[in-house]
Amino acid sequence: MSLQEVSAMQRGFVVFFLTLVLFGVILVIVLGIALISTTQQRALGETIQSAKAYYAAESGVEDALLRLSKAMNWSNTYSFPVESTATVDVDISDVAAGTRTVLAEGNSSSRVRKVKIIYELSAGNAQFFYGAHIGEGGLRLSPNSAVFGNVFSNGDVIQGSNAGIKNTVEIAGAGHRISGGYVNDNAYVDVCQNTNVIGDLHANSSSGCGAFIPLGAPPASIPLPLSSAQIDQWKADAEGGGVIVGDYTVPFGGGAITLGPKKITGNLIVQNNAELILTGTLWVNGNVILNNNSWVHLHGNYGTTSGMIISDSVITLSENNDSTGSGQPGSYLMYISTSSANPAIIVEENVQVDILYAGNGWVDIANNASVREVNAYGIELGNNAGLYYEIGLQDVLFTNGPGGGWTVASWQEVE
Repeated sequence: MSLQEVSAMQRGFVVFFLTLVLFGVILVIVLGIALISTTQQRALGETIQSAKAYYAAESGVEDALLRLSKAMNWSNTYSFPVESTATVDVDISDVAAGTRTVLAEGNSSSRVRKVKIIYELSAGNAQFFYGAHIGEGGLRLSPNSAVFGNVFSNGDVIQGSNAGIKNTVEIAGAGHRISGGYVNDNAYVDVCQNTNVIGDLHANSSSGCGAFIPLGAPPASIPLPLSSAQIDQWKADAEGGGVIVGDYTVPFGGGAITLGPKKITGNLIVQNNAELILTGTLWVNGNVILNNNSWVHLHGNYGTTSGMIISDSVITLSENNDSTGSGQPGSYLMYISTSSANPAIIVEENVQVDILYAGNGWVDIANNASVREVNAYGIELGNNAGLYYEIGLQDVLFTNGPGGGWTVASWQEVE
């Protein structure tokens, strides 16, 4: 083989070797690009699935808020799909210390994201420290009636035979008096007349009441606990839910009627075994008439909070009517009359009711009625009527409805 042939072979080998090297480099580059592309695609896919899981969790939280604010039903834990690949599990806690926790877990192709909110009660607070808190009109107790709780009155307290106050009574102002009946605990009053005070009598004048401890200055006047501004705000909350023009009658035999928040320009009538479930505050321009075995109560989603019906006219509760809270401890239904009529609220014939409020008018309670709390310009209890104060009334939270009194305190991803 000649030198020229050898040289040609060597050149060919070098070219072949360089070709292999170049091919290897290209292959490495291509494989690297493919690997990077695959990794990026996988990462992008993971990011997309993670985002889907997150937005599914957000959808779960928003669904829970809708159910809570609109008093809709739910069961724990409930689930639903979001688009085609994602699902969400939602858990809504019970009310504890005025808050709920909502936890939503979104899942998309095994990618899990969790969002949690704290739903906090924002409610009007009313403190009722007395079984009866009375303005200048004073308190009138007919025979055999009683207040099972403390009484504070800015006017005279007049009691019939076997009628009395089971706990303490305080009567504000010089010249005001308690007359007749009994007081099982202490009495603080300027003038006492023919009253059997079993505890200590603190008075400046006693006639037929026995020994007394000199009182000095009588108790100072204490205004009723609800301000006009607070009541006006509750009215505005009711009107914000819509207006019903004219009278509204809850029909008999049509099943339970759910209503609120609403303003009614006419009368509200619930009678003949009808059932009204409140989901928000009612403001009634006309009269409120409940009778003949009717039942009015708060929706169960009120939980431990309380609600109200407000009338600009006269409220009449009669003939075995029951008015109650949500069924949970600490939940009450309050009737408010802003009328100055005498009476502005009438309760009779075996009625059971939680809280009555008539800051400008009188409340008449008769015929074996049972009431937990009354605040009014003046109160009159008929034969065998009773006020049964409950300790929890010292700190009652009133809302415009199961959702109306709640706000989102925090909203964050937890996983």
